[in-house]
Amino acid sequence: MSQGTPGDCPGPRLVVVGGGLTGLSAAWQGVCRGARVTVLEASDRLGGKVRTIRRDGFVIETGPDSYVAYKPALTRLLDELGIADEVIAPGDARRVALLSRGALRPMPAGMGMVLPTRLWPFVTTGVLSWPDKIRAGLDLFMPRRLRDGTDVSIGAFLRSRLGDGIVDRYAEVMVGGIYGAAIDELSLDAVLPSLRQNEQDHRSLMLASLAQGRRARAAAGHAAPGATCSPFRSLSGGLGRVIEVLADRLTARGAELRTGATVARLTGAGVELADGEFVAADAVVLAGGAACSAQLLAEAAPAAAAALDEIPLASTTVVSLGLKAGDFDRPPDSQGWLVADPGPISGVTTSSVKYAGRAPDGQVLVRVFVPSKRGPLTDAPDDRLLAAVLDHVRPLLGVHGDPTLTRIDRWHAVMPKYTVGHLDRAATVDGELARHHPTWAVAGSALHGVGLPECVADGRRRADAVLDAAASRRSSEAPAAGEAHPRNPGVIPANEGVMR
Repeated sequence: MSQGTPGDCPGPRLVVVGGGLTGLSAAWQGVCRGARVTVLEASDRLGGKVRTIRRDGFVIETGPDSYVAYKPALTRLLDELGIADEVIAPGDARRVALLSRGALRPMPAGMGMVLPTRLWPFVTTGVLSWPDKIRAGLDLFMPRRLRDGTDVSIGAFLRSRLGDGIVDRYAEVMVGGIYGAAIDELSLDAVLPSLRQNEQDHRSLMLASLAQGRRARAAAGHAAPGATCSPFRSLSGGLGRVIEVLADRLTARGAELRTGATVARLTGAGVELADGEFVAADAVVLAGGAACSAQLLAEAAPAAAAALDEIPLASTTVVSLGLKAGDFDRPPDSQGWLVADPGPISGVTTSSVKYAGRAPDGQVLVRVFVPSKRGPLTDAPDDRLLAAVLDHVRPLLGVHGDPTLTRIDRWHAVMPKYTVGHLDRAATVDGELARHHPTWAVAGSALHGVGLPECVADGRRRADAVLDAAASRRSSEAPAAGEAHPRNPGVIPANEGVMR
């Protein structure tokens, strides 16, 4: 399927492989620079992991449901697209719980991704046992552990300073949950480089976090009345609105958006599709994911392909449930919970509490996450998966009766895990292409950040880089003023001044 056709403008030809948020952001940057843009998406739809389903009055996110507003790339894009007025913040019921030590316990006030920013809520929480708290407190007296710049796992570093309790109950749940990986395999320098700097500046991670909390509270004291302190945002119609509007704006500006278009091979002059069609290109952004990019680079850039192949990919399954509000013992009043205890489920979001307009009147929308790192249930047949999820959420939500809506979304091997040494792998990919194929680039969550704002920023940045390289190459290969081209007088052939 094709939407739009490239305009007849004389700008460079940019081909983007992959029509997810990263690829569409690269395409947007291309059209903003006057390039003739073609997006090639192998599946039958655009958007990648960003997709919103509107069904029976429910607004269901099949992938991510939020982005962080303090990273500006997505906020800027929404403004450029003219939909900044659709941004919404979470509802007032911001309480999030942890299923820890057999019970749902409130998240301590001021708890960050790893460390507390307030001391007393941390001391009094039931999430950790007293031995766990005392062990974590030893960090206040420890010397620095990181003596050189060698990358280590977040888990190993934190366990050495804080002990197992705070790592397993907080860091594993919050940091590991984002990356779909165990905290003991995630790279400190790729995922939480601030911890290295905190130890360097404050010696104690606890002291650093408490100091950051004091600064944040002081800043919040100067915020405008009524301002929400949550960093998360979404759109009133769901995050799929970003994809819908981006596609419309790109088409209106002459970009060609093609679904069902599988790229089989990269060449110096463009890309070859699986059906044999050739699409000419002066510059190419690969935004189809680590596995797709590795396959396409295997012949021309084997070192880059090998580095991409070394990035492990995690899987997860999202189960969405519509439940009657009258079937609850009491109306749900929290945004959900994360699971620190062993088991196949990592978290539950009460979507209709978190964001307004996610469920029709008299209904509640709940999403349950079943990642591969917690066992084989993520790949179980639908009936077994659904039964296990309902067994888990019913007693904790206090809900009875059958769901009025169910949906299962499986994301197989699509979540890159930033394991130890990830920055070296990313540098290999970027460096190999910059040296040997400067008009090609790999963009997206595989290398430079998994959040939606990072994907937008990376797509735009890589589009800039390859278009700059294409312009430089054309300039260096163009005949001098008044001098005819040796093989086609007065004309630069279509395959000249492009990638080799």
